[in-house]
Amino acid sequence: MTKLPDCDPSLETGAKPPARDARAVEVRRCRWCGRPVAENLRAGRPRRFCRDGCKQQAYLARKFAEAHGLDDDDVIVPRDRLEELQSRLYCLQAALEDVDRDLAVSADPSDLADALSWLQENARPLAGVWIEPRTVANPGS
Repeated sequence: MTKLPDCDPSLETGAKPPARDARAVEVRRCRWCGRPVAENLRAGRPRRFCRDGCKQQAYLARKFAEAHGLDDDDVIVPRDRLEELQSRLYCLQAALEDVDRDLAVSADPSDLADALSWLQENARPLAGVWIEPRTVANPGS
């Protein structure tokens, strides 16, 4: 049987892939700030916010959105933060294209190391970007 490129080795033999670790718990994130949300040990709905302040900000944002005809999922962010994110995404996209082009020509271990280094150099700035929605002091204005 031929080896499938970039695939799980279990696919070659028809074996089932390894089961996920049952202890691996998906971390819930606050719907407002993105911080991890503590697990609700009592019965009821799972928590959506990490603290009351985030819950209040989300409420104010929903009221502001409603008053201005925005959908619940619309987020208002400063233009400069959006442009920064788009710029860093462009750099990462260009780095990926560079790496693809370079690795198509050579698979030498030093070239692989250089490509990985270049990719990391362009991915790290993007990993540090965090955009928070703009808060409103008075949703009625």
